[in-house]
Amino acid sequence: MGWLTDPKLLTLHNDVWDAIYNSGTSYPDWQKCCGILNGMSMPDMLDEIWRIKMTARLDNLSLFVPRATGVNVPRLRAAIGAVQDRPPGDLDALLHLLPDDQQFAITSVRAVTQAPDSLSPSLWSNYYWSTRSLAPPDFSITSTVGAGAGADNDSAHIGLDAATAVTANAPLTRNPMTMQVSVVFRNLDALKLGEGDTELALLHEPNVSVQLSPDPNNPVAYQGAISLVNLHLKRNWGLIKPDVELSLSGQAGFSGGAPNAGLQAQLEVHVSTQISVTASSSVGFGPLSPAPPDRGSIPLGNGVAFTPFMIGIVGHWDPPPAH
Repeated sequence: MGWLTDPKLLTLHNDVWDAIYNSGTSYPDWQKCCGILNGMSMPDMLDEIWRIKMTARLDNLSLFVPRATGVNVPRLRAAIGAVQDRPPGDLDALLHLLPDDQQFAITSVRAVTQAPDSLSPSLWSNYYWSTRSLAPPDFSITSTVGAGAGADNDSAHIGLDAATAVTANAPLTRNPMTMQVSVVFRNLDALKLGEGDTELALLHEPNVSVQLSPDPNNPVAYQGAISLVNLHLKRNWGLIKPDVELSLSGQAGFSGGAPNAGLQAQLEVHVSTQISVTASSSVGFGPLSPAPPDRGSIPLGNGVAFTPFMIGIVGHWDPPPAH
């Protein structure tokens, strides 16, 4: 791979990172990124694209490339496709548009197999293409541009979540929203089974939180929780790439001065590394209270309350990695 000890490559790498993170905004400058990559040699461009893949934004870049202006679009598409887990179905045709030396550089990364003619590479890409093992990117000398702005840190660390949700049982005359701030022990598990696209974790990501509601009948709640079982699924179905978590959590805390406990089943869809959409249902247990009932739950008697459905949006924040 092209080492970032080369000052010219390091400058280009920093420019690419600046375009991706775009001074910390949430809108990458893909046109600028395409222009920088277009000016690189094929081997150096393949190395930089491999580094971009580490940001989990390579597929977003590939979707923009056909709309890029002032660049060699087939050349960029071929280089990006060579590094993607699922290359485009016309990658073989794109290769034939390139000079022999650039074709050799790409086929050194991804080689065509002897798939039957009846199989379409767009439908059977795992069978049609085989990927050579590549050395991990060299980040011994790298840029700090955008660090922590979009990359996903998989090591155990403390993070913050800010969530807002709406309950299904609130009356129309009341504000049904709740706000919650949580300190989360991110990626901390007692046991993890599987890796990559399918992970099952036990005692996953303990957290403590404070929940507020505009409804005066819903007191402030202080809560500790942990996912007893968490199933994390990542899939790649063409343009649809779901990243989903299914979990069953145990909860304990105080609300209105009274202790309580509960169980919650939740579906979480990760829109990005910073934003998730959730849907949950829960059962709460606690002593009977003379105060007005929680408008978001259905009392079942004997201190048991059922919240049938709650949908929400969660924002995730992680501290920048130490350098």
